[in-house]
Amino acid sequence: MKSVKFSKEDQAAIMKSLDEQDFETFISYFRNTDLLVECEYMLTRQKQKLAPTECAQFTIGKQSYYVQTTEMIKIRIQNEWAGFVKGRIYYKAKDIDKYDRDFQKLAECTTKDLFLTDLTRWFLSTTFVQKIKVDPIDKFVEGTIVPDEDHFYTRAEYNTELQEFNPPINEWLTYCICKRLYDPNEGYILCEFCNNWVHYTCSGKSDKELKNISKIKFICLTCVDQNKRKKQSNVQEYSTQDGDSTKIRSFNTTHGKKKK
Repeated sequence: MKSVKFSKEDQAAIMKSLDEQDFETFISYFRNTDLLVECEYMLTRQKQKLAPTECAQFTIGKQSYYVQTTEMIKIRIQNEWAGFVKGRIYYKAKDIDKYDRDFQKLAECTTKDLFLTDLTRWFLSTTFVQKIKVDPIDKFVEGTIVPDEDHFYTRAEYNTELQEFNPPINEWLTYCICKRLYDPNEGYILCEFCNNWVHYTCSGKSDKELKNISKIKFICLTCVDQNKRKKQSNVQEYSTQDGDSTKIRSFNTTHGKKKK
């Protein structure tokens, strides 16, 4: 590391980049000097220890940012240390361009959905709000995680340049006969025939019935419909030729036998 003395021009440029919150440029002036120190963690004003790879929420003005942190440094400015945190930005569904036209399925996402992007940004440590938890949505399906206020889930990463999701939307987890995206905060009931989970709201059951869900022998509407079709398929039709006229007769069968 080397000591450095900035020229008046550099000082003006440094202050300008700081005022404009162009932290990438600002920090570049201090790289490889004794005024910049890389940190293993950051101790926030709330006395929370934030380490690289952990996720956090930052607020600049009225804008909130959700971030997977990647780097932390502190810079000595006029005999005081200022902390900076760099991270990859998470998008919410509403942040994605043209989502209502090209990615209509995103309308089913919730405020807890986050998509890790290729974008990065530096933040002043003073703009830190709180640590958050972000887990793959599969972990919520397994029941090992119960969502709470600062817990988010992710279905995919989003490349802002290519405008592509990985995995693509057609591979995202859906449940129920309605095929909506899985939402860990919704209630589901298991069909005893097909073992598929169905939303409470799609089950056809009343709130009173759902309060005693353990006593319900539930069959989803799809299975009910399939059972009806099977019964209808047991109605066999055959024709007999009698001169120029054709007569159609039918009868019910049960388990391959005539129903008397």
